[in-house]
Amino acid sequence: MFVLVVAVPALLVVVLGYAVGHALWSAAGGPAPELVGWVTGLLLLGLVVRVLLTARRRARDRR
Repeated sequence: MFVLVVAVPALLVVVLGYAVGHALWSAAGGPAPELVGWVTGLLLLGLVVRVLLTARRRARDRR
């Protein structure tokens, strides 16, 4: 159950980033939109993880 709780939201964030990066890069006419999409998705995942960890640390420090 823990794997689903962590993996499914992470996969959704990566797919969302992929879709946005791929669409924007394709609209701009750039080469290799698939690569840009994956990089965008992984960067978005890293950003979300960092924000969540920062919020968790701040909440822990308040206690």
